[in-house]
Amino acid sequence: MKRKGDFLAKATGTFLTMGFSTCLGFIVNLILARVLGPAGKGTIAPALSVATIGITIASLGLDHSAAYFLDKKPFRAKDVLLTSFLFAIISGVLASMGILLALEYVIPEATSLTRLFFAGGVFFTVIYNISHSGLLGRNRLGLINLGRVASDVLRTILATLFLYSLWPTIEGFAFAYMIAQALNAILVTVFAFREVGIIGAKIDLSFLSRAVGFGVAVFLASLTLQANRQIGVLILKMLRSVEETGLYAQAQTFANLLLLLPQALSFALYGAVVGERGKEEFTARIVRLSIFSLLVLSGIVALIAPWLIPALFTEKFTPSIPYLWGLLPGVVIYALPQLYASFIIASWGKPWYVFAASILGLSLNVLLNLLLIPYLGAWGTVIAFDAASIAMALYYVVFLKKQTGISIRGLLLPSGEDFRFLLRRLKSFFKR
Repeated sequence: MKRKGDFLAKATGTFLTMGFSTCLGFIVNLILARVLGPAGKGTIAPALSVATIGITIASLGLDHSAAYFLDKKPFRAKDVLLTSFLFAIISGVLASMGILLALEYVIPEATSLTRLFFAGGVFFTVIYNISHSGLLGRNRLGLINLGRVASDVLRTILATLFLYSLWPTIEGFAFAYMIAQALNAILVTVFAFREVGIIGAKIDLSFLSRAVGFGVAVFLASLTLQANRQIGVLILKMLRSVEETGLYAQAQTFANLLLLLPQALSFALYGAVVGERGKEEFTARIVRLSIFSLLVLSGIVALIAPWLIPALFTEKFTPSIPYLWGLLPGVVIYALPQLYASFIIASWGKPWYVFAASILGLSLNVLLNLLLIPYLGAWGTVIAFDAASIAMALYYVVFLKKQTGISIRGLLLPSGEDFRFLLRRLKSFFKR
């Protein structure tokens, strides 16, 4: 059965794990920038964006469905996980084939080996995404985090060895990506089946048919929400030079460091509220404190970026700094739809509302990119992302105010009681 645990402890553990993983990713990105330069970054960033979208499509929302239905009657947890895992294998193979074709069109300069390694990474990530539902549904975030740390350490070691000595090319990075994703998939799959059991497990088509409707809605919601972050760099790559794309991608990578906090909270929030009602005030408080924290962090990032980026990534990336400044408001605002989306899917089981918000943002994002990039270049992508984040945030504020009765201030702005609550929880946490 689901393990309750302490939300602050789980959120902290997830945040530290993601922070550690982000530091390792930052090291890889630093090596990548120094060895391959803007052109290499401009090739790899679109490839990873295509891979991310492909993974979301292939998962078909079944990761959320399996977590949501894992311990719901009349289904057995082991049957739910086995059925989901077999689906993941088939879906992962199809996704890998699709990625091979997509990369040939989006990144024609990529070699066959590069495309093959990225496709392999996609396959293993689909396996991981669906298998980890067995742990997420039981709120076993610690085991999920363990798998993530192990794979990220391996990726960093391999990327360092390959890019600096053994294989200093885009192919070397792609190979490190594939091997790391494979390790993560294997570890989490083993942990998940150990948690729910496998002896006597059967394929449950009744679960699959029930989960498809829920899963398709989650899939569309997740796809469009993810695409809001990824679509800009793809359109920019098709309309402008690879160097300009690389500069924007570097700014995006730096700005995305801020999303570490809402990502950790969103993950912990899903595990805490999945299948439970009456968590509206709890979620609103998490969102309010998250937005305040991101405002503070974004100010710090804006101040240190002008000397940190050229110091770490060489002067070639100095032109990316204004793009970073432009992205920061959108990144802060993006936390609101990210967190409320997790709550609406996990607690209310209503992913179609999330899809409506995400498709609104994505439509505006694509339209503004196509209209502005020919005239403004990468600045068009910056404006498009910020506008999409604002549109999604407004949707959630209006929708949740109507559904919950919580005021607009209560959905957005922290109060003194929020900080006192946080202080009490922190004191309790550190006394253990």
